[in-house]
Amino acid sequence: MKRIIISFVLLLFVGNLLADNNQTAIILGHKGTGHSEIFDPADKPEAYYDVDNQEIILVADGFVSYYDVNIISLSTMSLVLYERVDGYGDTIDVSSLPDDDYKIVITTPYNNVYEGYFTNY
Repeated sequence: MKRIIISFVLLLFVGNLLADNNQTAIILGHKGTGHSEIFDPADKPEAYYDVDNQEIILVADGFVSYYDVNIISLSTMSLVLYERVDGYGDTIDVSSLPDDDYKIVITTPYNNVYEGYFTNY
């Protein structure tokens, strides 16, 4: 009986996460010094694409004071959006961008560069 109750609660929890989560993680790769690191640098943010609101969500812990964010269209290879985001993270509205595949380039004050990709639709 305990297994059934635990399974039911777990199923509800996972179902709730999947139902409310219309955010896709943007996998950020560290572009850097050419040597491999075991751990990500402390200034690495997390990035998500929110499909419903058409925005990029940057989540960070304040290790740096800001992030410079460039969004580049992959079809034209041109810079289409630049924002400076607070070191604790923020959202970037991309609803005005046309449907396309994009590269996001995030640069920290320590000159660490993180790149990822997302599709705006």
